[in-house]
Amino acid sequence: MTDSYLATLVRIACEVADAHAASLFVVDGDVLRPYVIYNLPEEYIAGIGDVMVGTQCCGRAVAQRKPWIVTDMLTDPLFADGRDGAASSPIRAAFSVPVLEGDTAIASLACHYAKAHTPSRVDIERNEVFARLIAITLKGRSLALEKPIFAPGPAPAPLVVPPA
Repeated sequence: MTDSYLATLVRIACEVADAHAASLFVVDGDVLRPYVIYNLPEEYIAGIGDVMVGTQCCGRAVAQRKPWIVTDMLTDPLFADGRDGAASSPIRAAFSVPVLEGDTAIASLACHYAKAHTPSRVDIERNEVFARLIAITLKGRSLALEKPIFAPGPAPAPLVVPPA
């Protein structure tokens, strides 16, 4: 399986959850490294800084090996480490599910929203299925990356000028 396959899975997870963006971060010791970034603004990525296992949305999902929700990044005290990313971008909410290989969390899959948001149970369950597909895809692969894969976001809608 190729990186473009992973990027496609991340993009589809985003689209079916009606999210603004999505990400796949892989575990590298005590840090999560961006692997696939779909439609997330650069200022968000820069602003969240290093995502440590146990912090922010993705790090908590990995540490606890269960889904984690941040309904409002600007007010959630457990998102304090990443607040600069939200304050400097349009991203305001996210939910993350761990990507598990057996009982070990190897990555996180997150959907990001441009306003305060609480995902439905179906959204979370669907992303858990995507996370299982991602785990199968990552099995046996070296996850060392020099830089993340930036998957392009949706193309802007064509400008339609009504007839005069």
